[in-house]
Amino acid sequence: MTLKEFINNTEPLKKLVQKYDQRCHVFNNKNRGHTEQVQMLLIKILKTYFDIQEGKVAETLKPNPLMRKIPKDINPDTPVSSLSSRRIVLLGKSGVEKSAAGNTILGQRKFRSVMSTSSVTCECSDAHATVSGRSVSVVDTPPFFDTHMKHEKLMMEIMRSVYISRPGPHAFIIMFPVNMRFTEHEQQIPQMIEMLFGEEVLKYSIILFTHGDLLEGVSVEELVEKNCRLRDLVQQCGGRFHVFNNRDVNNRDQVNDLLKKIDTMIEQNGGGHYSNQMFEDARRFRQEEEEQRERGRGEKTTRGD
Repeated sequence: MTLKEFINNTEPLKKLVQKYDQRCHVFNNKNRGHTEQVQMLLIKILKTYFDIQEGKVAETLKPNPLMRKIPKDINPDTPVSSLSSRRIVLLGKSGVEKSAAGNTILGQRKFRSVMSTSSVTCECSDAHATVSGRSVSVVDTPPFFDTHMKHEKLMMEIMRSVYISRPGPHAFIIMFPVNMRFTEHEQQIPQMIEMLFGEEVLKYSIILFTHGDLLEGVSVEELVEKNCRLRDLVQQCGGRFHVFNNRDVNNRDQVNDLLKKIDTMIEQNGGGHYSNQMFEDARRFRQEEEEQRERGRGEKTTRGD
């Protein structure tokens, strides 16, 4: 039986769950390797937190610098392709120069960036500037596989980027250095991003290679073509990729070219952006999958298999 069926079978339990606005979750502590049940709990906690924040009366709600309001002059029904603003989320491991790339995009030193293999960013931060006549906002996120943060806290913080860039980011920029050895570890990153944000997220994603100064005469296209793992990563994002040289901060062509690729991606997606609704749909889909798996395990136990 599903969790919902289990609750509805017991009237006192049903009333208890109703008292908490239907917020409930189920754990199988015998299967500690099953991380999705933890991810689902974190998503529910995150959703509840932001619902509460948005539901408070304005006079009593304390300002939250991470919850940027939608500009009043933007009509939510206006096609996003006609707007001059662009909202970007940066994703990647430690050492991929995420913060430096954010500074390069904005043309200003907005994010703290140092040469280090360890993480500088431990929570999401956002900054914005006018770039080539348009308003551009960038959200920097903690790095995947950060050993200084608990996995659950890390995943929750990365997921929070969607709410910070609300009503939703136009582009997720998944970053890798051109000189990185691409192992199965790196290949897991798109799957992790899909797990957090749903399958739709890769339609709004672009691979960005950093350390472009290390290409040494080889084009990034040649690099992708010669490496099957790199090629697979790029294909998962619709063949979209770009390269940055963060040491050439005066090279605005590389930024304008990235923005043009984002514009093209938006047009290919019908003029829309990744939305909070897509995030909720992904959460609901994962919950349904979890309930189906629980039902299957229950049936298997009943048969005595």
